[in-house]
Amino acid sequence: MTADGRPGEKGRPARVRVTADLPASAAAATHGIALPGAPVREAGAVYVGGLVRSQLRLAFGCLLGFLLVAGAFTAAIFVVAHAGDPVVAGVPLSWLLQAYGYYPLILVFAVLYARAAARNERRYRSLSDADAATDAVREARPAGATGAPAGATGADGAP
Repeated sequence: MTADGRPGEKGRPARVRVTADLPASAAAATHGIALPGAPVREAGAVYVGGLVRSQLRLAFGCLLGFLLVAGAFTAAIFVVAHAGDPVVAGVPLSWLLQAYGYYPLILVFAVLYARAAARNERRYRSLSDADAATDAVREARPAGATGAPAGATGADGAP
């Protein structure tokens, strides 16, 4: 031991961090949202990317709309305050609008955003479920099958 309480370096090997390497196939088979080792379908990655883009577009649109409406509401309060400011129950109207007017705006935009986000997710699920069903049908069908019943022939008698 040294004077400061650390173990001496004489005769002791240096500490080495040991980590396990992932197999190249597991690292290459996943992208972003997939679990390690799970295969990633290209269509699924495209659908998820579309969902992310639509949710971001919705968020920015709601934010911009809220800021515009809140700015217009603030301007209306300013106009009311400088145009005589009527008194309601002993309190100036501009004060009441500031105290209680913004909450309904926030609630309306929150409900609009939640409903639109749920609609985006329903669309994503319907696309991914339809894609999964198509893949299941493709996997169940033997290679080279055309989908026609066995023994069926065309109008000219050819199979």
